[in-house]
Order: sequence, then structure tokens, then C-alpha cells
Amino acid sequence: MHDTRHTCASLLAALDVHPRIAMQILRHSEIAVTMEAYTHVPSADTRRALRKPGKALGGGSTQKKEGKEKKGKRKQQKRVEEQAAEDGQQEL
Repeated sequence: MHDTRHTCASLLAALDVHPRIAMQILRHSEIAVTMEAYTHVPSADTRRALRKPGKALGGGSTQKKEGKEKKGKRKQQKRVEEQAAEDGQQEL
């Protein structure tokens, strides 16, 4: 349960939730407890550095992969439609 509170505080901070709101959600009586003891947010440099081993190990953004797949499907659909239109014109 204790680790969940740390995770919640860190996620709220990373999502730019105002510290007073996070304090209320976590039921702390003092803002210092929320911000100093419970909130652990890595810097942009740390996040950027941690992406490197992830990419090296074959990880990556699922959104990017899904976006490429959708783009490929749209191109394929467009080719099918173009081919169908050409076939229709040749019959005339």
C-alpha cells in the first residue's frame, strides 16, 4: 500500500497535477510530505537517458509502431482503390 502512494504521487506530479490537489488526494496534512517524501519525478535528462537502453533492447513506443501499421494499411487500401478504378476505366 505504501509503494502505491509513492507511485500515485509521482504520477500526479508527472501529469502536472497541482501539488495541493495531489496533497488532498493522498490525504496528507502538509504539502512538504507530499512533495519531498512521496513525489519522485525523474528529470527530462533522466527520461531521455532511460529511453536509450529501451530502444537498444528492442523496445519503443507502441504508438509509433501502431501509427506505422495504420499508415501502411492506408497506403495499401489506396493502392487497391486505385487499381479498382483503373480496372473500371479499362472496361469502358
